[in-house]
Amino acid sequence: MLTLEQILTTIDEKLIEKYTDIEINSNDVEEGFDRPSFYVKFDNVSRTDYLYNCKRSLTVRIYYFPSDRYVYQLEVLEKQQEIEDLFREGFEINNRYLKIVEGIESYITDGVLQMSFDVEYYDKHKEDDGEGKEKMQELYLKGS
Repeated sequence: MLTLEQILTTIDEKLIEKYTDIEINSNDVEEGFDRPSFYVKFDNVSRTDYLYNCKRSLTVRIYYFPSDRYVYQLEVLEKQQEIEDLFREGFEINNRYLKIVEGIESYITDGVLQMSFDVEYYDKHKEDDGEGKEKMQELYLKGS
């Protein structure tokens, strides 16, 4: 079963691999952060349970704070293109592939690039992962 922490870690690792010299903030970015830097968070997280599995959906938001808060247009456009390319086909996590639903959206507000995309996937319930359970060996059926 995939956890939200695993998904966040995978997204952070993709950004770190691409941008080795740019910090990823893990705390709230209201104040006190270095530039340039990224901040990643989830919104609209939901889980719908079914009998044997569950459907998880969430919105991933990536914020990019450019080097200069007043002169940023070209830097932000470059990062926007690169991040779109980085996540356009989704991403792999724990031998699974999570696809982006409906594309990637971008906004620039107060000189900060905000990119978002939705992810949906099905997963087994944690208690139904089969660990510690003996598998059936043979099944005998009586004929009619």
